[in-house]
Amino acid sequence: MEKGWEKIYITNQPHLVTIVQELLEENDIESVEINKGDSTFTFGDSEIFVREKDAILARTIILQHNL
Repeated sequence: MEKGWEKIYITNQPHLVTIVQELLEENDIESVEINKGDSTFTFGDSEIFVREKDAILARTIILQHNL
């Protein structure tokens, strides 16, 4: 990942990635998903990154929604 981005969330459940990214978007926080899964077997983790300046707010939003 490029400098200036921070990993704020990791999951192996694709639906949670969608939920988290939608919550972040609603709060004007840009996010990027990095899928570390194996596409052959459809398992593995996905990571969500946000800009460093947004990391604290993004984590707070995620915690408020118990994700």
